[in-house]
Amino acid sequence: MDSSIIKGLNVSFTGIIIVFGILGFISALVALIGKLDSNWVRREQKHRSESLLKPQNIDDITLVLIAAAVATVIKGRHRIRSVTRVRPPSGSSAWSMQGRSVLLGSHRITKSHD
Repeated sequence: MDSSIIKGLNVSFTGIIIVFGILGFISALVALIGKLDSNWVRREQKHRSESLLKPQNIDDITLVLIAAAVATVIKGRHRIRSVTRVRPPSGSSAWSMQGRSVLLGSHRITKSHD
């Protein structure tokens, strides 16, 4: 055979081996990320189920007041899924707390259709 054909075949096979090697690496990386993601989802579900078993640390009157405030704003059916207290970081100023309240107040509240 001609040396240019042999050289061309050699370059072609080398290229194919490199491409398939990189594709194998990418597929292994995607599989690893999928496995990590499923572990993270499982851990979050476990954390959620454990948090539902925790005793309530807010009194019933406060929950009723929060539900009444939400009903006043939404003017319809709603479901409160969780209540968390937003604590200002230590050393924060009144400006940052006001900015946080403006930001949280700007979020769009939608009605849930149950």
